[in-house]
Amino acid sequence: MLAGPAGFEPATSGLEGRSLNELWAAERANFAEWLSAEVGEETRKDYVRALDRLFGRHVIRTLEDLEKALRAEGYKRNVSKALRRLAKYLVERDIIDSNSYEKIKNIAKLKATGVREVFITNEDVRTAYNEVQKRGKPAETLFLLLVFSGIRLKQAVELLRTYDPTKLYLIDDKAARYPIFSTSKGKKKAFWAYGPRDFFERLEPLEVKYNTAKDLVAFGKVSANSIRKWHYTFLIQKGMPSEIADFIQGRVSGSVGATHYLNKAVLADEWYSAVVDDLKRVLEGGE
Repeated sequence: MLAGPAGFEPATSGLEGRSLNELWAAERANFAEWLSAEVGEETRKDYVRALDRLFGRHVIRTLEDLEKALRAEGYKRNVSKALRRLAKYLVERDIIDSNSYEKIKNIAKLKATGVREVFITNEDVRTAYNEVQKRGKPAETLFLLLVFSGIRLKQAVELLRTYDPTKLYLIDDKAARYPIFSTSKGKKKAFWAYGPRDFFERLEPLEVKYNTAKDLVAFGKVSANSIRKWHYTFLIQKGMPSEIADFIQGRVSGSVGATHYLNKAVLADEWYSAVVDDLKRVLEGGE
């Protein structure tokens, strides 16, 4: 598509002379639909908004135009990531060729986040829990769900909003798992949220907004993200195989085969039941 200062190199001659803005106007709706299978709903909306702003502010006919536009936007990560997704969509539809796709990816650089990895200890989790309890039942419930399951915050919020006790799968007298297939979109697939049986059996539907939820569970270094990292490390330290810890946290391919899935589920049930009391003891001060 974008060959350089000379302009576009579309895959079909019918696109000669068209700007990337015109391609966006023509393909926006189809791209948004395609994107819904690639990423979660919030990310999809963010990417479409980012591209709307990009093409609303800049006329892009050449690679040089694209580079100038991204530089003017400060190489924002969401803009670059959205543009990369658009290029992927266009090449899959034969609207641009693979060479153009690679050129766009090279220009749409992902700016380093500069985010420092945050690691927390059992004591950090326990201290945060004591503080979060003071914020009320919704905050405490959400915090416990994150600590016990290790799932993503968005999945936890949706689980609480739509919780139906009749869907709960009881593993044994100590552990249970709850289906979260419907809350998992794009490449961030998850099958189940694991937790103590008594926790799930007491659980009731709870409405918490995502942006509010982030603040409800945060204290010091402890956040939804750092809890997820801590949870994974905790499972590994207890001897759990990494692929089972991945399954429990929902870090698995959405296209996993049925037999492979069943094997993972059986092993995950056994392993989680073996460590669930240890997770509870962290909050009680025994770990």
